[in-house]
Amino acid sequence: MKIEAFECFVVSHRLDPRTGPSIAYSTTHDYVVVKIVDEDGRVGWGETYSTPGVLGAVVGSLEAVLADESSLRDLKRTTRWIAGGLNGGGFATSAIGIALEDLRAKQLGVSVAEMLGGPTRDRVRMYAASGGYIEGRRPGETWFDELERVLGLGFTALKLRIGGYPIEEEASLLEKIREAAGDSFDLLADGNAAYTYKEALRMGRVMEALRFGWYEEPMQQRDGYLDYELLQRELEVPIAGGEALMTGTRARQLFEKRGVDIVQPDPVIAGGVGDALSIAELAGLYGIVATPHTSNSAIGIAAALQVIACLPPYTRAIEPLEPLLEYGVDDSPFRKTLLKRDFDTDSGWVSIPNGPGLGIEIDEEFLAANAIEHVFGPSR
Repeated sequence: MKIEAFECFVVSHRLDPRTGPSIAYSTTHDYVVVKIVDEDGRVGWGETYSTPGVLGAVVGSLEAVLADESSLRDLKRTTRWIAGGLNGGGFATSAIGIALEDLRAKQLGVSVAEMLGGPTRDRVRMYAASGGYIEGRRPGETWFDELERVLGLGFTALKLRIGGYPIEEEASLLEKIREAAGDSFDLLADGNAAYTYKEALRMGRVMEALRFGWYEEPMQQRDGYLDYELLQRELEVPIAGGEALMTGTRARQLFEKRGVDIVQPDPVIAGGVGDALSIAELAGLYGIVATPHTSNSAIGIAAALQVIACLPPYTRAIEPLEPLLEYGVDDSPFRKTLLKRDFDTDSGWVSIPNGPGLGIEIDEEFLAANAIEHVFGPSR
């Protein structure tokens, strides 16, 4: 495979009013999008979050690849080595890795899932992922409207952001949300590192009583998800986490101490579709289930769908537990408008694209018109 040229785009969407999880409001949602082109004009697309140093790491990696003919023999190893030595390492590697997977599968005329071993399912149930708290408004003013909206859109599950306000206030609201949603509707919660251990345990008891499907990252994630194993032992509600895992080694350490019941590798952080799938398969050896986290921009969603396509059933039961797809319901043009054709959805389910590569077509005119930075890579 010869890469002839590349382009990198930084896109940003301003949030007005500001929204966010328990720990901070966000002013913008920002992504780095990568386009690589082979000698026959085929295109691969990748994406990651626009964190400090990522754009420079991606550009530096791809320029080095174009300059060194021998590096094309093992392109992913080369980009890992280069990007890993710069700021933004794991994120940059993921953007390039997804683009390479998309391109390689297109060269073979198959989907990424087919290239990585073959799909086990062709659709997946979605859960609506809340955009979080709205600046200037308390959750009692917004949560019920959000529930009504996602029910109207056909979703059968909702993930709320929790932890921004006192436990007593939010617990009372969650009881009313459960009553309004009904027993057949799945409720999930994401603490986004809002709680101390004692607070996480208190809120976890609320999650148990209200039959939440999972309790996601309630405490600090750094330092290897410290003390998550203590929380996991104390609570019956499944503990979810692992979206920030960048290596299999880190994942193994988390699994060995039983820090989570559900792991959430994100292909735009973990290195790409194949690396996220590797983490998921490793989790299975420990009896831990996997359901990918997504960036909630179109390319990241497409990558997560290819991971989900490949996941084997978690158990040998007649009706085993199935993975879910995270799908944001906050304000973002890069989830739908970035695509020439939106994902096929029906009654809270989405079909997994089975066309070549990621199975999506990017609206390049929209992308170029909305990029706040646009870097052209030199042709070989």
